[in-house]
Amino acid sequence: MLTQTWTNRLTTSGGLARKAATIVAFASCTIVALSTMWGWVFSKPVDVATPARSVVNRTMLVGTFASDCVVRLLTASQSQQRSLANCWPASDQTRLPTTPASIVDTPGISAVTLQDDRGDSQQWSVVVSVSERPFASAAPRLSCYRLPVLYSRYGLRATLRPALVNCPGPGADVPLSYPVTVAANSVLFTTVSGFLNSYLTAQGNLERYVTPKSGLVPAATYRSATLAKLVSTRAVPDQDIPAEGASVHAVATVDVVTSQFAPLRLDYPLTLTVASGRWSIAGLDLAPQIAPDAELTPVLPGTGTP
Repeated sequence: MLTQTWTNRLTTSGGLARKAATIVAFASCTIVALSTMWGWVFSKPVDVATPARSVVNRTMLVGTFASDCVVRLLTASQSQQRSLANCWPASDQTRLPTTPASIVDTPGISAVTLQDDRGDSQQWSVVVSVSERPFASAAPRLSCYRLPVLYSRYGLRATLRPALVNCPGPGADVPLSYPVTVAANSVLFTTVSGFLNSYLTAQGNLERYVTPKSGLVPAATYRSATLAKLVSTRAVPDQDIPAEGASVHAVATVDVVTSQFAPLRLDYPLTLTVASGRWSIAGLDLAPQIAPDAELTPVLPGTGTP
């Protein structure tokens, strides 16, 4: 058992320890505050440029510059020689025609690739696709040009003139996973037909065909919309309604007539679900369902056919 003397000693020591801790804490805060104020007054300015540059989408910046330069060169005439100085040195004179050599439409950025990073500058390779015609009534031809672009703190500059290169291949076809053709007299077909009419024309009553969470509102763009074909990922009863919550993916092929009375065929990948005892459109799919273990069929260049 502690004596009164030791009890008094421990009490006094505890008080001194608390005072010491308080002094240490106060001193630490003071040092931190003084250090911060010293940094504000005497240290180098905060670097705001570096974080800002990292936010900039250089890919889009470089690609847009390259696209503009390619279009300028393809459409330039002798009277527009100076306009090319924004892309290439003014001393690098290019022989230009008296009138624009071609009509260029719909320029696009096909690829942007970082080729070299020197620290103070970056060299990018940009492939620009354009639709070219020698005259207004001529058939357009897709052409691709590669342009090297130097990015630095001074701005953007092309390091060479563009080169005509091969455009991306014609791609490949792939089988989709919609093996069932839905009968025209089925409830599912009737539902999708009603949805397309209320969604694409001014018929109205869209809420009857969609779920509250679909997020769909009327487009009301076309004079008419006729469902030509409906295929689905699996078979569903023609007349009977499945259990609540049942769903199926489908693709609707619709023939529309524009406001200028022009015919047009469109495809809509859909998700349908049973809600409140009836089929409803749950939403438009962003892409169709590809068949499992599907094999690609390359399209032959220049033919558009496999």
